[in-house]
Amino acid sequence: MIRFVHIISLITLMLVLAAPGAMVAAAPPGVTIKLLNPPPGGTLELARGESYTFEIEVKSREPFQWAMAMTDAYYPGRGIDWRGMDRASKTSGAVLRLTMTGKNSTAHLAAVCDWPEPGDCWPAGAAPAAIVVGARPQSGPRVVETFAFAVVVP
Repeated sequence: MIRFVHIISLITLMLVLAAPGAMVAAAPPGVTIKLLNPPPGGTLELARGESYTFEIEVKSREPFQWAMAMTDAYYPGRGIDWRGMDRASKTSGAVLRLTMTGKNSTAHLAAVCDWPEPGDCWPAGAAPAAIVVGARPQSGPRVVETFAFAVVVP
């Protein structure tokens, strides 16, 4: 009985030690995420009621389980209106779209630093916003990209 337990323990240990090596040896998924129409200079200026549609291209060497683009904002609901998401699944390429609309003036908004990443700073009078895109290939890890920018509504 003790010999049986030792054999099972040895097999389990070999499996545990072999698993990380197998994961490291796996080829990267080859997923690329690109914002096709970024705001020039990192700042988008919108008039009240004006809309802008962002297009994000997601490509993969193999079909991904899903790709998703979502909105993020430091001052949600202030100055700009955008919410929601776009997604695609079971394909190796897609263009995701998110639309933003100028809602009211951003002139009163305070400057912001360290959002969405440490070291990112945005001037007063602008609404910091971001698009977060993720893709999950059939094999390999998730891939996530964040595209941050400022929006000014006079």
